[in-house]
Amino acid sequence: MSRYAEFIRADRLRPASVAESTVQAIEADRARIVQCSPVRRLQQKTQVFPLDVKASVRSRLTHSLEVKETGRQLALRVVAGLEPEVDRDALISLVEMACLLHDVGNPPFGHFGEAVIIDWLGRHLPLLFKSAVGVPSRQWPMLLADLRQFEGNAQSLRLVHNLQDLNLTLSQLAALQKYVRGAYQPRTGGRWQQKPGHFFSERPLVQQIRRCFPSTAKGRHPLTFIMEAADDMAYGVADLEDAVDRGVLSLAELERALLQDGNDYLIQLWQRSRVDEPGFFSRFRQGLGQDLLPLVSEQFLYYQQAILEGEHDQPLLAAEQPAAEALQWLKNFARGHVFRRREVESLELAGFAALKGVLDAFAPLLALPAAEFTALESRFDANGQLLRRLFHRLPPRHLAAYHRDSQSAPFFESEAEREWYFRVRLLLDFISGMTDTYVLEEYRLLCGLQG
Repeated sequence: MSRYAEFIRADRLRPASVAESTVQAIEADRARIVQCSPVRRLQQKTQVFPLDVKASVRSRLTHSLEVKETGRQLALRVVAGLEPEVDRDALISLVEMACLLHDVGNPPFGHFGEAVIIDWLGRHLPLLFKSAVGVPSRQWPMLLADLRQFEGNAQSLRLVHNLQDLNLTLSQLAALQKYVRGAYQPRTGGRWQQKPGHFFSERPLVQQIRRCFPSTAKGRHPLTFIMEAADDMAYGVADLEDAVDRGVLSLAELERALLQDGNDYLIQLWQRSRVDEPGFFSRFRQGLGQDLLPLVSEQFLYYQQAILEGEHDQPLLAAEQPAAEALQWLKNFARGHVFRRREVESLELAGFAALKGVLDAFAPLLALPAAEFTALESRFDANGQLLRRLFHRLPPRHLAAYHRDSQSAPFFESEAEREWYFRVRLLLDFISGMTDTYVLEEYRLLCGLQG
């Protein structure tokens, strides 16, 4: 039997009503993912330039489609080097769908939005908890640490499992997790511990994943390595292309820096791509990809034993090879010369005001004791009517998850803390699921600026 058979399985948290083969289960996952609303919402979340309406600039959806295609090309090369018994189609599909889903948990304005949310939570949660619940239990410091660490990848797992209830195979869910640490757990020195990979709310799911795939207790699912490499390869050039297209960066400026600081490989690639002719970025990207695809697949196959055992602790693109080093230079240049431009930061400042404003507006719902929160429908005083209208803006799907989990989720020592924990998750689910334009519209409405 193939060594990969234990990682490519039909198991679901809730078994299918009709028996499925592995291929049937993975195909069913594919249909559920492609048709789910979080993937559709990616079309209104931009990759680099928030609130940009220019059609040629990448959205999170077009970026994810590019990552999906790069992941497919990598997976095709990997399976060509594996034993014949490997379920080729299932492996490739798992990689593709992990790539398509990898950004669905990102909040409006991407990593900047994450930073805004984390800062707000750190400033406000302790006082809101004191008002709503009062005296904490011995478990509360762990739960508070969990709530204060918002992370897009962990939110992706929560979104597809607990909010969308897609009931995907455990193989697909495991392949989506870039990090192995829970937000409620202390960070250790391991590379895959750097960020939280799941929240306390998904602890029961992750325990089941680890029972199914024991090596994921200390390392990643093997196919996650391919998804991560595909993401890095896709945005490494794309962010610079979008910056040039948007007029934030000139090709001449990029060329000067590259010829001065880039390695010999990168300089030669630039010159071969004929910068003065139409279609330059397409040629440049394809040339780099032609060298990165075999490099990444060879790295996976070379380290596959350690990867399968959960022992490998380096990204596939960490290889000290000219093409990988060239990609890293491009990513570093984008961070230093695109994301810090006045035009980008101005858009992010608008996002900061909108995100903070919406969080501030909904914060009073977190200050209420549980009995008052659940009785909002019966309040007719002025403040109660305002809070009730805020409550009515929360999506029914998220409210259903709140009502379910706040009453029965396991591992909580205090019922009051469980209810409040999921009330905070309710607000975070709502706001992190917004598109860039939606959060701005919501902020305008709450400020009385609608219309």
